[in-house]
Amino acid sequence: MKPQPAITTEPTGQEPGRRASNLDGRARQVTGWCGIGMVAAILVNGPLSQVVQRIPSYWDTGSADTFSAYLRDGAKVDQMVAFFALSNLIFVFAIGFFAGLRRVTNGSDLSDWARGVVSVGSALFLAGGLLSETLSTGIAVVLRSTPDYHLDVNSVLLLQGLWSTALSQGQVALGVVIITVSAISPRGSGLPRWLAWFGVAAGIVTILRLGLITHIPLFIAAFQPTFLWIAAVSLVLLQSGRRSASGARQAIATAPLSSSQN
Repeated sequence: MKPQPAITTEPTGQEPGRRASNLDGRARQVTGWCGIGMVAAILVNGPLSQVVQRIPSYWDTGSADTFSAYLRDGAKVDQMVAFFALSNLIFVFAIGFFAGLRRVTNGSDLSDWARGVVSVGSALFLAGGLLSETLSTGIAVVLRSTPDYHLDVNSVLLLQGLWSTALSQGQVALGVVIITVSAISPRGSGLPRWLAWFGVAAGIVTILRLGLITHIPLFIAAFQPTFLWIAAVSLVLLQSGRRSASGARQAIATAPLSSSQN
């Protein structure tokens, strides 16, 4: 009996590239979702916490009396502890966001160097954020976990004043990361050109805002360009990742089958 030709599903030469594109698309989606989570956590720990007065403004006149009364209110202290716990969500999502941000510069001849900058810079940024949050709301944890602690309002004001110092140094490193990614990503088709230019401007502002360290309201307001860049990058990566993954899956599903004789 004459043997019948067998139909096989051996991968074509283009299929590995399609699968790689699918994986890259999924990575971009994960990075985008992590960025959105990071943005949401910043909103909770920033504007929302100010609305409910997570902690008094130490830069206002008469803040010593305000803090003294605030930290003797058990409900207020419990609220500070809750926001201290919620602040950890920033780090949870930021780790995934910055890990994926390293891939944005893929395709550029400077991608290896850029990934190193993102790794070191994001680690310094997260370390500064961790220290600043400990100095800010960590005092509430001390009040709840150390019964023999005697509140000294001057020490509290000192710790609060150091909050911006730790935060600003960490965010200088973040500014370097943003400038690096934004300047190099167009060479590898990582970000839209408009977003790259906006990132360069936002990164410069993030570095220069160190000069506002003694003017806290302006220092806080100057973070807005960086916040908007993170939000925009997250949305762009999420959308481009969906398109890339969808296109790769469709290409794999419709790839022609190769036939061979036994």
